[in-house]
Amino acid sequence: MNFKQYLAEFHNIEAGQAFEKHETPTDGSISISNPRVRAEVNYRLDGELDDIFLSPESGIQRVRKVLHRFSLDMPALYDADAEGDEIVIRLDQFGRVIDFTYLIPNKVEEIFYLYLIYYLTDDGRYEFYAELTDEEGLNEIMSDEEEDEEE
Repeated sequence: MNFKQYLAEFHNIEAGQAFEKHETPTDGSISISNPRVRAEVNYRLDGELDDIFLSPESGIQRVRKVLHRFSLDMPALYDADAEGDEIVIRLDQFGRVIDFTYLIPNKVEEIFYLYLIYYLTDDGRYEFYAELTDEEGLNEIMSDEEEDEEE
């Protein structure tokens, strides 16, 4: 069996079938307003950042790599702090994103942020954490951090 026959036999998907079965029209397709898309982005960020980084630029490039898969971009950080940093970036999608929010009257546009923190460990490598979140989630992350600093 060649590859073309394999695809025809086992992966015969009709046009529109995946959209109908896996996406609710009001959530959008690849829009980050879709909670499933945000969960997938965060899952991939967690997987990519579970590694050893010897420079902050290498970790930031991994974050950028994940974001590009979902039509997201972050501004270039030319002067990454060698000691570590905490960054919050508002994200906008580019390209063709199917988003059905215009069909819902009086719906407020949601704004999403990338929360990124990295620091230099005692053994000379960098630890990274990144999360795609909305404003409520960002406030929760920031309040948790303030509580940790008080302790």
